[in-house]
Amino acid sequence: MKLLGTVLASFMSERDMRQNLRGLFQLLLFLVAVVAVFTVVFHVLMVRVEGQEYSWFTGVYWTFTVMSTLGFGDITFHSDIGRAFSMVVLFTGVILLLVVLPFAFIRSFYAPWLEAQLRLRAPRKVPTGTTGHVIIGTYEAI
Repeated sequence: MKLLGTVLASFMSERDMRQNLRGLFQLLLFLVAVVAVFTVVFHVLMVRVEGQEYSWFTGVYWTFTVMSTLGFGDITFHSDIGRAFSMVVLFTGVILLLVVLPFAFIRSFYAPWLEAQLRLRAPRKVPTGTTGHVIIGTYEAI
């Protein structure tokens, strides 16, 4: 647990990392808003067009299963407008969850972490004029 606290403290101390966290948090809030809107539209279409009523939890469940492309098929639309809405939710999920979110995570966290790891590596060259030292090194994948 000490290591986790140290890593989080170092992340929060860097200005760039705080901006990255803020951007990722905004993206997650946007995803929550999209899921909420799709859940409301799901309920409206199910009640007014399909004549079926589901709980709000079921609406969130349907939205997540369609956006994640999992699509169990236990809750389906039978009208054309409902199927068109399902396709909109599906394409939105593919773009947001399978493209934008991983890219944002890599850009915000993985790339800065990898750059920090590369900066902390041992130097590859000895400064000119260095004599009388023993250097112990290892060969690694990077």
